[in-house]
Parts: sequence; C-alpha cells; structure tokens
Amino acid sequence: MTYDGAEKLDGMILWWASLDGPVAIPGAYKVHLNVNGTALPQAFNIVADQRAESSQADMQKQFDFITDVNTTVDSAHRSIEKIRAINKQLKSFKNQYKEDPAVKDLVLKADSLSQQFSDIEKALYQTKNKSGQDPLNFPIRLTNKLAHLNSLVGMDDFPPTSQDIAVKDVLTTAILAELGKLDALIAGEIKTFNAAFNQNQLNYLFIEE
Repeated sequence: MTYDGAEKLDGMILWWASLDGPVAIPGAYKVHLNVNGTALPQAFNIVADQRAESSQADMQKQFDFITDVNTTVDSAHRSIEKIRAINKQLKSFKNQYKEDPAVKDLVLKADSLSQQFSDIEKALYQTKNKSGQDPLNFPIRLTNKLAHLNSLVGMDDFPPTSQDIAVKDVLTTAILAELGKLDALIAGEIKTFNAAFNQNQLNYLFIEE
C-alpha cells in the first residue's frame, strides 16, 4: 500500500525520477467503506516481510524522507502550474493591448513579468524537454533532481543515507528560494500591475490559490 505522491503536470518529461508516495510501514490501519452514507470501518494490519533486513525505525525514516521530498516537489509543480496560468494571462494582455499607446508601459511591464516568471519555472523544471530522450541533451532541473532521490531511496526498505539527506536539504533549500521569488512577485509586482491597469482596482490578473 502506498500513499499519494507529488503532482506531475501534463507533458512533463522527467529523468529517472519518482513522484510516487511512500510505502506504508508495518502497523495497524483502518479502512472506511462508505455505502449509501453509512461508514463501515474495518481494521487491518500490515506486517513486515520476514526477509526484510530493515528495522521498523529504518522504514519510518524512509517514509518520512520520501514524504518530505514529495511535499516539496508537489509544491513546486503546483507553482509551475500557477506560473503557466499567469503567463497565459500576460500573453493575452499583451496581444490585446500591444497597439494601444495608452498602456505601452504596462505592455513592457507584462513582458518583464513574464520573463521573471519563466525564469523561475526554468529553474524548477527543464522546459526544453519534449520527449524521453531530451534529458540527454538538456540538464535536469531542481524538481527532477529531488524526485530522483525518491527513486533511489524508494528502491528498497533501507533508510536514506547521510548523503541522501544532505543532498535533499540542498535541493529543498534551492527550490524554496525559487518559490519565495514567486510569492514575492505575486504579492508585489502583480498587485502593482493590477493597480496600474485600472485606477478603480479592477484586476486583470487573477491568482488562484
């Protein structure tokens, strides 16, 4: 039994990366079957493979490690989805107003914003990858590198090594830095853009949470 993993966007090409959730560790669990509004709970146990060389504590460390990895990757991929939605709106704005001299400065601002958002996406994910062979030519980016650790650590029941943890920490810090840039752009630049677009504070860009 495995838990939910990280989101993978349509068309994403990842090299030797796993977005799968962690395997449930041995222990007592309960499943709830809902039939016509009536919940029917049933307890069950997951037992360890007697051939396994890992302890319960080791399995818990692996579970926590993969959960942490997936949480970060999922947040990054959802942010990429948000970036793409914003850039789609910015493109529409530029197409609509590119010939209007009254909003020339805003069109230029839209260009600048679009580039900044794209730079964040490119730091998180290799946007040049269009097929399974492309990672041979274009270096993988942050979320792929972190998801690669999931693939490696999840191959057996053993806990992550100290090197795995160190690499995870470095990649997580780098990803969170990019997500911080995104939050700052949305909180600052997008708000300013919307205010400048309409003195009545009617927003052109809407950011979904």
